[in-house]
Amino acid sequence: MYIEFSPTRMVTGGAGKLEAVLKKFDGGAPVVEGKTHQALSGFTEDTVYRVETEHQCETAPMTLTDSELSEWHEFASSCGAGEFFTFDPFGTEAAPSAPATVQLKRKSFKQQRRPGSRFVFSFTIVKIVA
Repeated sequence: MYIEFSPTRMVTGGAGKLEAVLKKFDGGAPVVEGKTHQALSGFTEDTVYRVETEHQCETAPMTLTDSELSEWHEFASSCGAGEFFTFDPFGTEAAPSAPATVQLKRKSFKQQRRPGSRFVFSFTIVKIVA
């Protein structure tokens, strides 16, 4: 997995690039975001805002230094408010596979600490289809 983002919170001053192995990459069914209004007469009106897909992602456990961990924190703080970033689930920076412009779903970024300074990150990405 490869992520490229614009570091805006300046937690680390890094380049805004992350690579990791994905353990989980689920989802992808289209979801229609919108609203339905039903009048007293029974007439129903649907308003579609967008069609999007969501993917739940989880990295394999990684041993990280303090500066590498700070890069992940920079990603969470720089993209946590809906900022767009490039995400490639099966590629790397050197060998891209299918990069897409996506958003991080608000409040979905989670960090788990495992024994031996090993970390697992999970998050949900949202890709706007139409």
